[in-house]
Amino acid sequence: MSSTNSHAVPTSLLQSPSFQLERLRRRTRDCVDAALAAHKTTIREFWVLTCLVEEDAASQSFLSETLAIDASDMVRLIDALEKRGWAKRERDPKDRRRQIVASTKKGTKAQAELAELVVAAEDEALNDSTSKQLKHLRKLAQVIIDADSEDEGQ
Repeated sequence: MSSTNSHAVPTSLLQSPSFQLERLRRRTRDCVDAALAAHKTTIREFWVLTCLVEEDAASQSFLSETLAIDASDMVRLIDALEKRGWAKRERDPKDRRRQIVASTKKGTKAQAELAELVVAAEDEALNDSTSKQLKHLRKLAQVIIDADSEDEGQ
């Protein structure tokens, strides 16, 4: 089997889950990044915005932990969302030291539009897969994510 640059990939790598996952990640990420770049946003901004839309509001630390993004990077991501009018920061009335971040109406609308782009880009990246294969992939990914979450809770 050969890669896109016509060099043979060693069989042991093709059988390695870490190599397989990295190839899958790169392929889907490249397609999604290209789709989002056309709208001058990034996948990480999309992830944060999606959390804000689905959670109504969240602390910056919750967002950092949920998305496994460094706190200083999270500040920059939220700054970018605020600059576009997609998010707003407010002081937590229960703890004035905490910032609560929420999606704006404009952010909720943008997230819905971007979600369609992301789904289309992921579909394009995985277009050689059957629906049954994708169902198995999603199921496997969920099992791994759930196990990771359980490990973190211990």
